Amino acid sequence: MMLNMQDDQQPETPLGDVLQPRVKRILERNGIHTVEALRSAYPHQLVKMWGLGMYRFRLIERAFFPDKSFTPARIYSPVRHIRGSSLNGALDPSIVTALLRAGITTAEQLKAVEPAELLKITGIGVNRLREIERVFFPGQHYEIPRVRKQAAVDDAA
Repeated sequence: MMLNMQDDQQPETPLGDVLQPRVKRILERNGIHTVEALRSAYPHQLVKMWGLGMYRFRLIERAFFPDKSFTPARIYSPVRHIRGSSLNGALDPSIVTALLRAGITTAEQLKAVEPAELLKITGIGVNRLREIERVFFPGQHYEIPRVRKQAAVDDAA
């Protein structure tokens, strides 16, 4: 008895022109070329795709899942991972990059540096220092020294 393999397999349905070209390109860039692949990726993989926000997600939902409406608990945007640092996830990637350039890659190294020294690092300003304080030094607030000219103007007044 010989089985015909082609009869057992269901044909894959291409996405076609149902979606906007931009949405279709995003799906194809993420390896989704057929309706079946789209159905298996719905909803969690689709929500996590780079370039596919909730607006485009809703377009896909209306076109292929008209009877469904998925609302995620929280929408996470993809976060860059800075190679060689254990501070990923705790701080903004731009802060992690600035600290990495200064040779600070661990929380212990960061806690050992004085706030005045952190301000000397290129890319670390007052706002980023406040973010570091919020994450690693809760309840502490480094008082930024006034510039001499500003102090002289304030004293004269």
